[in-house]
Amino acid sequence: MPETFGSRLIAERERLGLSQGEMHAISGASRRAQFNYEQGVRLPDVGYLAALAQRGFDILYLVTGTRVMRHGAVDEHMLCRVLVSVDTALEKRPIDAEKKSKLVALIYQSAADSGQVDLLLVKKAIDLAF
Repeated sequence: MPETFGSRLIAERERLGLSQGEMHAISGASRRAQFNYEQGVRLPDVGYLAALAQRGFDILYLVTGTRVMRHGAVDEHMLCRVLVSVDTALEKRPIDAEKKSKLVALIYQSAADSGQVDLLLVKKAIDLAF
């Protein structure tokens, strides 16, 4: 487990497939501020953390190093729709199991929250993976 806030921030950013530059669009922080957060030079404010929480960052993990336990039943019908959407969007492009599982988990979380599979999100997530 990464020991510092900065190293955990990098781990979460990479888990979500984001670049430092993309963090600006999410958080409004400058590239320099993002770099400073990741290097441990300074810590972000609550507004920054709130913006990250809206994009699926595990804030408890960032702050404490402890992952949030995600509970709840899996909606098998929704999971099936997510898998079909991901497989269709991949268009027979090869992808390793770890990347595919991360894509499915990300898209499933969004779909479970909204009640529908967002095909634009599926496409964007796959584009980020390649």
